[in-house]
Amino acid sequence: MSSVMKTTRDVKGIGLSILRPDGPEKVTGQVQYVADLNPRGLLHAKLLRSPHAHARILRIDVSRARALPGVRAVLTAADIPELKRKAPTRAHAVLAIDRVVFAGQPVAAVAADELAIAEEALDLIDVQYEVLAVSADPLEAMKPGAPPVADAGTEADTSEAQAHGSVAGVTTEAKPAKAVNISQQARIQRGDVAKGFAESDVVIEKTYRVPMVHQGYLEPHAVLAQWDTTGFLTLWASTQGSFNTRSEVADVLELSENRIKVIPMECGGGFGGKIRALCEPITAILARATGRPVRYVMTRREELEAGMPAPQVIIRLKTGVKRDGTLMALEGEAILESGAFSGAVLAVSGVFLASLYLWPSFDVKGFEVLTHKPSIAAYRAPVAPQTIFAIDSQMEQLAKALGIDPVEFRLRHLQREGDKMANNQPWLSNGGVEVLTRLAEHPLWKKRAEWKASSPKGRLRGTGLSLGGWLGGLQPTGATVRLNPDGSLQVLTGQVDIAGTNIALAQIAATAYGIDIDKVRITTGDTDVAPMTGLSAGSKTIYTVGVAVMEAAKDARNQTLEIAAKELEASVHDLEIDNEKVVVRGVPNKGITLAQIGKKGNLYMSKVQPVLGISHPAFSVQAPAFCAQLAKIEVDPETGEVTLHDFVVVQDVGKAINPLAIEGQADEPEPPRLPEAHLGGFAEHRDDHRGEAVAARPLRGAGCRRTADRAGAGRHRQRDRGRDRRAAHRTAALARADRSGGRVRDLNSLPLKERSKWRSAASSMPRRNFW
Repeated sequence: MSSVMKTTRDVKGIGLSILRPDGPEKVTGQVQYVADLNPRGLLHAKLLRSPHAHARILRIDVSRARALPGVRAVLTAADIPELKRKAPTRAHAVLAIDRVVFAGQPVAAVAADELAIAEEALDLIDVQYEVLAVSADPLEAMKPGAPPVADAGTEADTSEAQAHGSVAGVTTEAKPAKAVNISQQARIQRGDVAKGFAESDVVIEKTYRVPMVHQGYLEPHAVLAQWDTTGFLTLWASTQGSFNTRSEVADVLELSENRIKVIPMECGGGFGGKIRALCEPITAILARATGRPVRYVMTRREELEAGMPAPQVIIRLKTGVKRDGTLMALEGEAILESGAFSGAVLAVSGVFLASLYLWPSFDVKGFEVLTHKPSIAAYRAPVAPQTIFAIDSQMEQLAKALGIDPVEFRLRHLQREGDKMANNQPWLSNGGVEVLTRLAEHPLWKKRAEWKASSPKGRLRGTGLSLGGWLGGLQPTGATVRLNPDGSLQVLTGQVDIAGTNIALAQIAATAYGIDIDKVRITTGDTDVAPMTGLSAGSKTIYTVGVAVMEAAKDARNQTLEIAAKELEASVHDLEIDNEKVVVRGVPNKGITLAQIGKKGNLYMSKVQPVLGISHPAFSVQAPAFCAQLAKIEVDPETGEVTLHDFVVVQDVGKAINPLAIEGQADEPEPPRLPEAHLGGFAEHRDDHRGEAVAARPLRGAGCRRTADRAGAGRHRQRDRGRDRRAAHRTAALARADRSGGRVRDLNSLPLKERSKWRSAASSMPRRNFW
């Protein structure tokens, strides 16, 4: 029986700003990561990696390594019967069989009593290679006759695209037979492009290239594997999806999934780079070979050389417009470099190129190209930032050529809710116009001419803006909500919390049930006990897992009221939950506490069923999110040094579940993107939360003024903070934050005395072995 939630006061749940309760434990080093686990009999794993990008393995001699005291196992591909040629994914290529296809690919694995012994054993392994020709540049690799990367007949992997299932309806084309390194090819068309260009007054052609970049998470890939005596495998993993990890490992090891348990440990960052299995299969194989628990933690060097970075993206655009600014035609080509194994989200790039603005005719081709480099993974909305950087830069160039205000030009042509994207999928929501309009009202944009004119001698000043967005993913999920004997709620999901989502889920449960959040506890279960839950990826957690939690909490609430109705001899429609008690409306003295109901479901010989709300929904509706950003910068044209003086973010955040979390996400993700902006020419941000309208906030520094501007009954938010942050084109620079100036400087540029002080302070900080 359904009921309408009624309470006599506001529940402390959705809309409340709540600090992350795991914050103190994390900053004080109390949280356990995989690297902190030390079961009895633990062995340490190390991998011998190829120094060559492409080579044939002629011989591997592991006899000296196996003879080293303390070494418990040394494995090559010959020792692993599950390995097969034509590996469809990086996870399946546990060790190279007879050919390495990227520098850093593992060729042998060691498990030893101590990490130092395992490292010594690697030096005792003798490998003879025949170095082969390399395909390094995707533009060259896609040409006929280029050195092949994959074995002939290897199928393209589309699981990453399915994990971020954002677009559908894109036509896949047959790959050119002689272009052996093109693993996927797609095309989207509409209208008469040739006619559009013929009728255009202005035609601009540009090429945009964004290099590969590592996601930069602090904790590297790490896993601990242990088999029990009955042949069941347990994995403690740093992962963004325990059920996905279980499926991949089961597929690689040819096991039934119910023989594998994945325990998701605290994940020290992922950003899309820990969606796929990477080191789990080889660690499990070493544990099987030794009969002991084995832990493998990648080093920082291994992460950078052999992790799974974001792809290099090369986009060629040709656009035509009328002199009055009318869009006529777009012709595009997106080349995604996926490294040595297929797995790029190809369709997203093509759809975004032709779906951000209203082009009457377009022809967009997409190519996934293999090269002899590490395979790629997602990085915060895979390929969307690179794609939007290209099309938005093109719109800026067109506006400049036409002499039209760039914001006015964009607003005129932006797609809106209900418009059909390039794949004929309608925008279910689209906040592009709203966020850009709000950003254009900001004083920094209105005073951009003054800022440009104030450039000192030898410096250039400017203000730029751009759009960003993401369609959001879809994935079935599940959750349970249980009423405990003390009257509290226990929420169980399998969702890995990598962005503070557990707090938001607890707030949703509190509001849906009618109880304050301090009475809600949320648990992330392992794959043996948690309901089936999707990946922490695709910017979908709150509107998928959140819906499951909400429905489960409502189910638990209905069960609670039905039990109370029988106990109080009242109609369920006359009941409400108030202050941890079910009462009859209008008769506050007639009621029963939640603790009493919870206890009745746990008493010996009780006839009252335990309260357990269950939900396992699937979805067909996405929740796209947009943002607009403004950067006020100063450039030294001689050195290339860039000083970021102000940075403004305007986000379409949907319903603000936890406003403080939204503010934190708006602040936090920008610095990691700034180096990429310098290397590739762009910076973009999106948010996993959804809000009632738009939140606009300059990102400036700590300790400076804050102002609040609310309009439309709290629907808009704007906050200012001052920051003057310098980001320079320096590689491998040690940096420190100068609190007084808020600038980031090269440590080596400091005076010797001050440099020693900072190095001494850094050396005294606690460190984990993955540093």
